[in-house]
Amino acid sequence: MIFGEKIKINFENIENGTKLTVSNFPKGVSITALDFGKDLAKRTMEGYSPNPLEEIDVISGINEELTTGEDIVFIYTHGDFISSTILVGALCKKLITTLPTATPLEIGGIFHGEKNDAYIRVAIQKMIITNDALGSSLEINLPFETDMNLFKSRFSNIAFSLIPEVQSIQFGLGAPISKKANSNLGVIPKRVEVSLAPHIESKIPALALVYDIVFESLAIFTLVNL
Repeated sequence: MIFGEKIKINFENIENGTKLTVSNFPKGVSITALDFGKDLAKRTMEGYSPNPLEEIDVISGINEELTTGEDIVFIYTHGDFISSTILVGALCKKLITTLPTATPLEIGGIFHGEKNDAYIRVAIQKMIITNDALGSSLEINLPFETDMNLFKSRFSNIAFSLIPEVQSIQFGLGAPISKKANSNLGVIPKRVEVSLAPHIESKIPALALVYDIVFESLAIFTLVNL
């Protein structure tokens, strides 16, 4: 699968993993293994952690922690397309000054906040015991200067193509905007809300608690391509 206008990414299935190619990335950008590792490490929650056999090899495009201007090619053993987007985000965040932020919104219908931590913890523990999974949602706050008309279609295309659990994506005020008139709209937030079905294989108790970094990475990649 290929995505992107200015910077292109190409995902390919290979034996025991994924090959990721990033094309048209600028030369001379500093990037280290720690940059990738910090974001990949965020894919953890109670009851789930990444495959310990994961291994990432840089085949070309990065030399002595600097991009060379050639295609950047990763071989991601025991990795998948979804986790590969985190590598893309780690690269692309070097090219923008204001980063989007993604945070869980609801877990199994329970609002994600300090007051509800205990309820969510009990719900997650039940999912772990029964080998089940919860639906969830997350929100992404975008930089103020984001061109939402361009962002909507490009972000949605990637999200729906890569992540089968994505059920709906709302932008700005979302569905409630249908009840408003122009005269009382006010400032529409540069915001995205993604609703997720339970994980198809029930391996992740609540996707929003693991995939927030995935959607943040997808938003970053979309922004550099506007």
